[in-house]
Amino acid sequence: DITHHINANGLSRASICKAAGISRAHLSLIEAKHRKIGIARVKALADALGVSIGELRPDLTNMFSDAA
Repeated sequence: DITHHINANGLSRASICKAAGISRAHLSLIEAKHRKIGIARVKALADALGVSIGELRPDLTNMFSDAA
């Protein structure tokens, strides 16, 4: 889950949010599974965490070439 990736990454949530272009409140909602990572932000968040898109949103695997 995303919290695992955040903790494994070693960056602060603030720096991940800045790199992904989302607010801290939005990240909290994503972590609590109250919101999904939107298509517009999933690539930036995956890049910020150093993971593939498929690891964050397996349902989008076929939409992005690096999601495998």
